[in-house]
Amino acid sequence: MVSYEVQYIIFAIIGYLLGSILFAKIWGYVFTHKDITRDAKDHNPGTFNAFEVGGFWCGVVTVICDLAKGFTPVFLCGLFVDSVAHNEYLMALVMLSPVIGHILPIFYKFRGGKGIAATFGSLLGLVPDYKPLLLLAIAFIVYSLIIVIKPDFYKTIVTYVTVAIICPFLDYRLAVVIAYIAVTVLVCLRLLLSKEDRGRFSLSLIKWKIIEEKGRKEA
Repeated sequence: MVSYEVQYIIFAIIGYLLGSILFAKIWGYVFTHKDITRDAKDHNPGTFNAFEVGGFWCGVVTVICDLAKGFTPVFLCGLFVDSVAHNEYLMALVMLSPVIGHILPIFYKFRGGKGIAATFGSLLGLVPDYKPLLLLAIAFIVYSLIIVIKPDFYKTIVTYVTVAIICPFLDYRLAVVIAYIAVTVLVCLRLLLSKEDRGRFSLSLIKWKIIEEKGRKEA
């Protein structure tokens, strides 16, 4: 009989290996017969570039697969192991593993993407508990539509840091809090160490943007 600790680790390894599959590259080859990351400005093997460079269907299939690779190990581990064992630290490791794989993929010389879709997929694997997933989604929406932060480099960092600060004060299990904080560190380090064009930081409230646009039309 394999111990629960070993079962958690097995799912973590599966999560890392799944995370290491960069579907933007794979589906890019299928739809465009080339590595779409080479034509992208930031060369990031993520869903945004799959849509922008590979086209609509390339983007759709990529985002589904990136969500699935985060969802699968977390959901199956929760179903078969965590429902009995409840080891918060090892469950957090399982949640982290697809994101680590996407950022540091063993199949691509440890040169991966940002891990955003993989993060959403990992949180989706906690179903029927949707609260952790909604927190990250709401944070992205707020900084995209209400307190508008540009460019995406800064918006992503602020979004993850905000969530990492808030989640310890919410009624989440310890595994989720650990995973949130650890993922934030990983994603932010990935961005800060990347050669991505950071541009100029800008922040604006949607209210003032509407007033400004209205004033321009009247002028």
